[in-house]
Amino acid sequence: MKYQFKGTVGPWRWEINEKHKNVQLCGGVPAFDLTVMDFARYGTGGAAPRFNKDIGGGLLIMERAEQYSEEVEGRRHHASWFKTLNHPDANLIAAAPDLLNAAILYLEHKQFGTGDAYDVYEFIKAAVNKALNN
Repeated sequence: MKYQFKGTVGPWRWEINEKHKNVQLCGGVPAFDLTVMDFARYGTGGAAPRFNKDIGGGLLIMERAEQYSEEVEGRRHHASWFKTLNHPDANLIAAAPDLLNAAILYLEHKQFGTGDAYDVYEFIKAAVNKALNN
């Protein structure tokens, strides 16, 4: 299986503009970076993340999270109030703890020779598949 991340290239970093009250997650090279995620007003009491969308010709626009919402298998009867996001960058953010744990498990296995190599491989594969929404 070939793995390919279709989201925003790294490295990623948070940028805060306190003067304009703006927080965004950016990726790529500073000064030529891309917005991975920012936030927009959502109703009167909250905010929703927005993710970039490639509209062709090297142009990106930011779209609110609900544009990437999907019904959850087995919970379609709750679709009016419970969905999930499916955007490459959102999937990577959600998988971050699994990816970190996979990296730690791999490092510990390499350093101490603990655990079965196949178990380490399976754990890493599951974390990567979650990040890539495979």
